[in-house]
Amino acid sequence: MKSSLKNMVLVLLLISTITAFLVALVNDLTKDAIAESNTKAKNMAKYAVLGTNDTEATILRDTTCTIGDFAITVSTVVRNDDQTVIGYAVEAPSITKSGYADRITLMVGFKEEGEGAVINAVEVLSQKETPGLGANMTKAGNSLERSIVAKNPAELTFAVTKEGGSFDALTGSTISSRAYANAVETAYAGYLWATGRLNTEAQAESMTGSTIQSDSNLM
Repeated sequence: MKSSLKNMVLVLLLISTITAFLVALVNDLTKDAIAESNTKAKNMAKYAVLGTNDTEATILRDTTCTIGDFAITVSTVVRNDDQTVIGYAVEAPSITKSGYADRITLMVGFKEEGEGAVINAVEVLSQKETPGLGANMTKAGNSLERSIVAKNPAELTFAVTKEGGSFDALTGSTISSRAYANAVETAYAGYLWATGRLNTEAQAESMTGSTIQSDSNLM
């Protein structure tokens, strides 16, 4: 083939078309596997925050509560042997506080005790915080988690301690810690709503901040 600008353009166009086709094909072949993997990971987190596993317990149902523009998923987890409720695993984002880079999303486990509840454990599902600083929220037993686990969320103030709250901030990571506290607060609002302790979306919104802010207001 004689070399010319036209031929070069045609070759590049052919290569681009083939590459785009292959990328689309790979995405199509892997999207179901990725979705299945994500679902499995979330389900394992639901068991983990309640101190159980999929051989001892079952996710009885998932309830979705909408707070502002955000879907909060509350999973009821029961024992396999007698179907009694172990607790509730709540997937929730930080809706009124952004982390350093973006919103964070947590899985928070609530176990009922008497007329109230306690936070059993917390797992970070997604975050884009600074390694060695805000990203330390993913480490087991970090200061944020330690400050709230085994405590009644009704008795917590969802802010960092230096701002009068109950959450011991990660060192050098106040912004990330605020987002973490807000995500726990959002999860608690979802738990209360799903268990019939809140009646309206407005009540849930009022718990997490008087106004649900848009992404543009968070940056």
